[in-house]
Amino acid sequence: MSITRTKLLPALAALGMALSLASGAAAQDRWPSKPIRLIVPSAPGASFDFTARLIATKLAEQLGQAVVVENIPGAGTTLGLVRLAKQPADGYTIGLGSDSNLVAGALIHKDVGYDPVRDFTPVARLVDTPYLYLVRADSPYRSFDEILAAARLKPGSISYGSAGVGSGPHLAGELLASQAKLTLLHVPYRGGGPAMSGLLSGDVGFSITTPAAAMPLIASGKIRALATTGAKRQRLLPDTPTVAESLPGHEVILWIGFVAPAGLPVAIQQRLAAEAKKVLAVPDVIERLSGAGLDVNFTGPEEAARSLAAELAQWGPVIKTLGIRVE
Repeated sequence: MSITRTKLLPALAALGMALSLASGAAAQDRWPSKPIRLIVPSAPGASFDFTARLIATKLAEQLGQAVVVENIPGAGTTLGLVRLAKQPADGYTIGLGSDSNLVAGALIHKDVGYDPVRDFTPVARLVDTPYLYLVRADSPYRSFDEILAAARLKPGSISYGSAGVGSGPHLAGELLASQAKLTLLHVPYRGGGPAMSGLLSGDVGFSITTPAAAMPLIASGKIRALATTGAKRQRLLPDTPTVAESLPGHEVILWIGFVAPAGLPVAIQQRLAAEAKKVLAVPDVIERLSGAGLDVNFTGPEEAARSLAAELAQWGPVIKTLGIRVE
């Protein structure tokens, strides 16, 4: 009996596809079989970095593989996601996404290098945190209202530092300027840590960053917190008022979550989310996050995707109205 070429080629193609699918399924079953790289889109010392290193340590224990943190700061935390979007969707490279890079960064930059929905697989939302308005310990401004008054008296005379153009602190500062009808000078840095250095050196009048980056310096007496952007006062700083106490309705919250390149297999996506949920239930992890001003707010892949879509729709018109754009 002979087999014709026209019958053999389709049969071989079908066999190859079946073997490929079987191999892929087997690879997913074995995941993880090697170290995982976790891309952190900020310099060391910020909330991204603190969250990543704390969770990576526990995640490695649970998975039996190292989780290696790689800091890629720059462009308002968007450069790290540019790198992540180009990686294989095999579960061995994941990253931290947030409202800074997935929402604000994608809406502000003309060509950020990725589409926040098309180019990533949402894995889980992890933590939330407000921002703090900070001044040096020797600053003449003793309250948040004093900064507002000084900025109104001399428009453009007061500068503020942020983690970069398009970052959450930048957006918070521009929203403040718009709502309070102020003219402020924005000074972008390559991350929250460098922004704190700029504040300490006196290069800016005030700075905006997260409690995780600021609390050690507040505790040492080098800087003071004048206000927080949360809906209520920050539990670590109960005597520090909210911005909303001076400007009703003002609220800006940073959320941080796991994302992966688009096309991540569902089995790995769900496994990663489940393991992250376990980590965030560990009492020591909760305590250390809380001590850095971070609130656990876990949601799985589906809810994380819905939240991202809702925030893109919410912030798009706001950013357009504020006129924030990076060419």
